Order: sequence, then structure tokens, then C-alpha cells
Amino acid sequence: MSSEPAKDAENRDAQAPRESDGWAMFSTLLAGVLVWTGIGWIADWLLGFDALFLPIGAVLGLVGSVYLIVVKSRQA
Repeated sequence: MSSEPAKDAENRDAQAPRESDGWAMFSTLLAGVLVWTGIGWIADWLLGFDALFLPIGAVLGLVGSVYLIVVKSRQA
């Protein structure tokens, strides 16, 4: 009987979100937006536009990052 509370505590701790999970989500979101904004900026520079692909890249990066965060959080 004494081992049952320890097992419950282990299961609860394994399912509880950790601080590192939040930082991982934040870094995924930030990296996605920055990378795709950079790709949009480079596309604008190469193709001679002022600001066409930069906001498109930022939005794609945001949407892609949120999608990845949702997929990762549902797997855990």
C-alpha cells in the first residue's frame, strides 16, 4: 500500500507541464516567425519588392509555429 501514493505522484509529475515546456513553445514560435520573416525579406530583396513577401512570411511562420506547438502538445 505504501507504493501506491508514490506511483500516483510519479504519474501526476509526468503529466504536469514543466517550465521547459513553456520555453520550448516560446522558442518554437519565435524561431518560426523570425525564420519565415527572413525568408520573406530575402524574397522581397531578390525580386525587387518593397514589402510583399515579408508580411506573408511572418504570417506563414506564425501559423506554422502555432500548428507545430499544437501537434507537439497533443503528443505529450
